[in-house]
Amino acid sequence: MTLAKLPITSYINFIVIMYAFILPISRAGIVFFSLLLILLWLFEAGFQAKYRLLSQNKVILALLGFLLFNILSLLWSNNVGDAYHYIVKYWYFLPMIVLFTSVQKASIPKILSAFIAGMFVSEMLSYGVFFEVWEFKHATAENPSPFMHHIEYSIFLAFTALIILGRIFNHKEVKYQLLYSLFFMSIIGNLFLTAGRTGQIAFLVGIFVLAFISFQNKFKAFVVFVLLSSFISFIAFNFSSTFHQRILAAKTNILHAIEDQKYCSSLGARIGACIVVGDMILSDPLLGVGIIDNMEVFHAKIDKDYPQMQCLHLSFMHLHNQFWQITTQLGLVGLFLFLMLFYRIFTLNIREHRV
Repeated sequence: MTLAKLPITSYINFIVIMYAFILPISRAGIVFFSLLLILLWLFEAGFQAKYRLLSQNKVILALLGFLLFNILSLLWSNNVGDAYHYIVKYWYFLPMIVLFTSVQKASIPKILSAFIAGMFVSEMLSYGVFFEVWEFKHATAENPSPFMHHIEYSIFLAFTALIILGRIFNHKEVKYQLLYSLFFMSIIGNLFLTAGRTGQIAFLVGIFVLAFISFQNKFKAFVVFVLLSSFISFIAFNFSSTFHQRILAAKTNILHAIEDQKYCSSLGARIGACIVVGDMILSDPLLGVGIIDNMEVFHAKIDKDYPQMQCLHLSFMHLHNQFWQITTQLGLVGLFLFLMLFYRIFTLNIREHRV
């Protein structure tokens, strides 16, 4: 059968595999394939069946509720134009709609494998930069993140490591378990060579969740979590100078912020931001102050009430914490809708083999 004779759904599944591969490699590729998927989805038609599927899915409904509340917040925003451009960026969620309605079950392992392959390319480039074999864009030996900011890259690495770990837990053939184990170790090495503490923390939390999902025996799951997370943390602390230095720096930053009110450091600034955010939430608890407006209020409060935090003006165009960002923008109502999305994902009824 030639490609031209394939139905549009098959095109979509093929494009999703390409999309998964390019996801960790190219922002331009993400935009291109996202638009292509949306276009094919529209040509695929079958909107009545799609609507029925979407309207019955609690994750999609939670996402829709959050997005609609973002739009509603324009009513109390003083920067409607900028806030609108901020909300428009959520169009990146649209491929999720395509995936939910049009991706066939048989394509899912291929999609995950394509994403892993893309991460492998990124990882090899990262290691090449770290060992100074080559130079690549803005990556450095101290922070070898080749295609994206180190925080985002660390999240991608953590997610990939958890996919691989899940396959190690559930695959029956020893040769594949050994192959996945080698890749898992290389991913973990890359994760703890970067400066992305967010991904490192997310990975350790993810091990806990994955262990309890994968093992019916909860005591066994807890033992696996404790042993694996302790071993990885010990190895990372003793063999990764980047991780070692950032852990020690984090301890120093926290002590200086708490004891000396010195907030001009990475974690010190985040502690200072929490103090300012606390005041903002108390002032506008339910609906927040609006998208974009929240950062204007944040900086104004620093000037008025916290002169010792003036250095935060230079680095805080965003609160560096999505939960604080949403709460100051949309209040506790917006935070509830955002958390509801995670709750709906976490409570999905997924049938999966357990060991």
